[in-house]
Formats: sequence, structure tokens, C-alpha cells
Amino acid sequence: MAKVAPVGEASSADEEVEEPKGAALESAAVGDTDGVADNAGGAAADNVPTEPASGRFTSARGLLSRRYGQRAEEYEALLSKVTKSSKRAKLMSVQGVLFGFTFMMSTFETSNRTMIIITMGSFAGSVGLAAHVVLGDAGLACYAAFLVVGGGSVYHAVRSLEAVEVFKEKYEAAYRECTKGIEPGSDQLGPKPMLNPLLMQDGDHAVDYYIEEAKQLLEPFREEVLTVLANAADPTGETVTVLSNTKGEERSREKTRLDYNGVAAKVKDFLRATLVVTTMPEVCRVWGAVEELKAQGRLEVVSIKNRLRGGATSTGYRDINMSVKFRGHVCEIQIQLAAILEVKHDGHAAYELVRSLELEDELEEGPTLADLAGACSPATRVGLGALRFFVAAMASLISALYILFGMRYDTEENQWLGAMVFGAVDAPGLLFAAFQAPPFAMVAVVA
Repeated sequence: MAKVAPVGEASSADEEVEEPKGAALESAAVGDTDGVADNAGGAAADNVPTEPASGRFTSARGLLSRRYGQRAEEYEALLSKVTKSSKRAKLMSVQGVLFGFTFMMSTFETSNRTMIIITMGSFAGSVGLAAHVVLGDAGLACYAAFLVVGGGSVYHAVRSLEAVEVFKEKYEAAYRECTKGIEPGSDQLGPKPMLNPLLMQDGDHAVDYYIEEAKQLLEPFREEVLTVLANAADPTGETVTVLSNTKGEERSREKTRLDYNGVAAKVKDFLRATLVVTTMPEVCRVWGAVEELKAQGRLEVVSIKNRLRGGATSTGYRDINMSVKFRGHVCEIQIQLAAILEVKHDGHAAYELVRSLELEDELEEGPTLADLAGACSPATRVGLGALRFFVAAMASLISALYILFGMRYDTEENQWLGAMVFGAVDAPGLLFAAFQAPPFAMVAVVA
């Protein structure tokens, strides 16, 4: 018979951690040396021969230990503040890059990264030339230093976003392997989604009330629900793992404050469980057992989010997340495939990034340009086509003129024309053209 194992919330910051015995013994030893040092000091005062120099080092060590003990909380708070600031800075760099790429993609109506990088590089080069014209060599040097620092942040942000894409592909590969031979949208992928955006706990109580209620229901929930589901998936218990616990107090308060505007009743996972299975038939057997418990009146299914049957999250992750009412308390049950869970474990850093950016939910596909064009009348489509052609022609002309001016810019008779176009005469014309022609060429291509 499958066994339901209780699991504590390892990630909760409010967990008490037992001090290792070795550390306690070491603290005692340091305390003893402090006493020895004090005795040595007393002997010196009584004109008794003192300890050798090594004793003074021991005394200094004890003094430092006491001072650290007195200021330990201050040091830990400072370290935590620095760590949070570093994480916040990295997150802001990722957000900035994400915003920049999103803006460029929407402006040029393309997801081609090469085109976006060329355009952004051209913009940076043009600003550099302007800095040189206005501020001289010193301004250009400062701008170059800024680009080096900013380039490092951008590089880190891009690599972080690329890591998300890598794990998205891994999730998709694991999902395809687990669902091989199953038709998309089939009942073999589990229950149909059933959303309930207004779902809440009964009553309007504080966090402490719901946590205490969850703790009282934990053991009955394991015996009456989770054991039944685990045995349905695999009576031998060899291929199914069940994890269950109650939500930590600190995390519950944080979620209530940040996600639900202080309304504790909106938290639906004070009591939660995860069933990890290896195959889709086991997923379906778990769902079948849920329906049997529902028919017996032992629980009520109030919400289902089935990412195995519908769309994945923005990272590619898939599972089944359902909310059930057990003895009036809303609980959370997740059904996860072991292969997908293994990828999630390896991609924890990527998951944390997506979570920080608040992009965990599945992405909805919006209408494409073809869809929008199909909804227009023939006359509108012709007018839009003519407008796009005109924009492309003008962009091509401007790009060609920049290149032409750049080629003829350095001749003495054209200095006045080049200065009028580029605004300066102290840099090679082709350099100006290299930075200012590509954006218009990109517009011509996408138009």
C-alpha cells in the first residue's frame, strides 16, 4: 500500500533550525577560553606571571566572539539587506531588457532577435556620436564606460532569459515523451479545466485561524483522501510519491498581504498535497479516485487548472492543480509527472526568475496579423497594404541616402552637406552611416 509521507515546508523562512551539536560545543569552548583569559588578566594584576603570548591571542579571540555575538543580528540584517539589494538590481536589469525587447518587438512587429539587436546597437552608436559632438572626447569616454557597465548587466539579463527558454524546451520534451500517442485535448490527459476565480475559504477570518484549521485537518486529509488517491494510482506504492503539509505562517501572511490585499480567505493552499506519478494512466487513475470520493460526498472539487490538457506556463511547466473542499476547508491537490518535476528541480533558478517577474501563469495567444487582416474589409486591406508599401519605400530611401552621404561625406566639397545631415564633421562619414542607416533598413524589411 502506498504510504503518505508528511513533508515540512523547507522553503519557509519561519522554520526553526536546530543548532548542530558541534557548533554548541564550539561555543562552549570559546566561552571557556574567555574565562581563562579573564583569569590570566587577574593574575597579571596580582603581579603573578601571566600566560605566554598565545594566551593573549586566545583572549582576543574570545573578545571578538563576544562582540560578534552581541552584534550578530545586526550583521545578519546587513548581510540580508545587501543580498536583497543585489537580487533586486539583477531583477531590475532583467526587467529593463525584457521591456526593451518587448517594445522593439511590438514596434517592428517581429520577434527576430538579430534585427532587434542591430537596431539597439545603431541607437547606442548614434548616441555615442552625439556625445562626442557635444561633450568631446571626455564625454565619449564616459559614455563608453557606461556602455561597458550597462552591457554587462544586459548580458547577464539576456543569459538569464535564455536559461528560461532552455528549460522551456526541456519541459516540452518531457511532456511529449509522457504523452506520446495521446491526442491533444483527450480525456487521457486528465480532467477538463474548471476555473473558479471567486473561490475563497469559508468565513472572513485571520491567517492564524485558517492555519490552525489546516493543521487539525492534515491527518484526516492524509488518511481519508491522499491514501485513497495514492492507492488508486499504484497500490504497491512503488511509482507514486505523496507529499503533504500545511503552509508556513510567514509565507501565508506574505501571500495574504501581497497577492490578496490582506484577505486571508483568498488563500487556497493552507492545506496542500502533491502526488508525483510517472505515467499518464496513473494521472487518470488519481482523477478517477477523486471523482469517486466526490460521489461519496467525502470531498468537493471546486476548481481545476489542468496544464497537461491546456496551455503550459510561460516557462513551459505543466501539472494539474485542483482545489477541493474537505470538511468545509479549501485544500490544494497537485498532480505532477516525475519527468517534468525533475526538469523543474534542475531549473529552479529559471523558475525563481519567472516568479519574480510575475509570469508564472500560462500565456494566452493573442490574435495574429493574419487574423486581424482577415477581420478587415477588402478595401481596408488594400489601404493598409498601400500604407505599408509607402512606409517601406520611404524607409529604404532614407537608409540609402544615409549610406550615400556617408560615402561622400569626407570629400571637401560635400563637408557642408554632411555636416547638415549628421550634425558634425569630426568623425568618418561611413561611421555615421553605419549607425544611422540600419534602423531604416529594418523598418523597410518588416514593413
